Amino acid sequence: MSSSVLREREQALRQQIEENERIQREMREQAERLERERQNEYAELQQEQKRMLAEMRRKEEEQRTTMEGLERRYREKEESLHLKLQLLQRNITLNVWPTAEQWARAREMLVPGERKIHCAIAGNSGSGKSSLVNAFRGLYNKDPQAAEIGVTETTEKITSYPDLSPVAPHNSIVWYDCPGAGTLSIPGPEYFNAQGLFIFDMVIVVIDTRVTTQDIAILQQCEYFKIPSLIVRSKANQHILNIMHEELGYSSDDSDAEEAEDYNMLLGMAKSILINNTMDSVRENLEDGQLSSDQRVYIVSADCVRSLILLERQGKKIKKPEMIINEQELIEDLVIAISETHSN
Repeated sequence: MSSSVLREREQALRQQIEENERIQREMREQAERLERERQNEYAELQQEQKRMLAEMRRKEEEQRTTMEGLERRYREKEESLHLKLQLLQRNITLNVWPTAEQWARAREMLVPGERKIHCAIAGNSGSGKSSLVNAFRGLYNKDPQAAEIGVTETTEKITSYPDLSPVAPHNSIVWYDCPGAGTLSIPGPEYFNAQGLFIFDMVIVVIDTRVTTQDIAILQQCEYFKIPSLIVRSKANQHILNIMHEELGYSSDDSDAEEAEDYNMLLGMAKSILINNTMDSVRENLEDGQLSSDQRVYIVSADCVRSLILLERQGKKIKKPEMIINEQELIEDLVIAISETHSN
């Protein structure tokens, strides 16, 4: 066989090998492309499944929040109706004048001193009265001079606590921690007179979750005796955290929620819910008790009140203003009321 024929055959064989390699390469590329497409489709399917699951969870959370909101509004309405029924059953009457003995006992209770402003902190057991007394005086609950606090009512009789501020007008205030109105089985007007609340220059009624019949009775009697009164909802920080956990789904184990931006957003939402719920509830309760629904309600936490009092003495400002609700207004309005009482 001639060398030219051999070269032709060798060239043809080489071409055939190259063609086979090309075909195999194309098949591998096609297989790799199909595998990539399969993986992309699988990833897209997983993403779609995750999105659908997230959407289902979001809808479930919306339904849960809606149901909790409906249940809360139902409870508030039920409590309002219960309050109306209690007011009708008790037939609260304002025209109950203290006896001579009650007047004498009340005078003995007051801390002596000229130009003193005597301010009673009243309300139901567990509403945060003693903690608020301590906060107004710039004390922590465990300080030696602080009013005693406890899970159950620890105040058995009215106890006086002079304000510790060195400057006027705060240094003229004497705070009086009153026993919980809900712990004594006597109607509101009788409680008011029995505790000698008519003798004070000012009465702060501390509420917890709602205004009770005893709270209404105290406010009615304050109006009758023309004693300035303030309504304060304490434990705001505790209520806000409860709303964040129970209504907004906040969890301290949720790393996303722990980010400052998300936390502050939930905090702002919880504050708005607390303010709106409190205002609506108190307004309705005041109307039920035939009192002016325009009366201001101060939503505060004892911690913020104490911080503001202590910082005010040092001429400083609070470091976390986002935690404040009505604490600053309460302190300012107290100063105005004290000044007006002094002038009278």
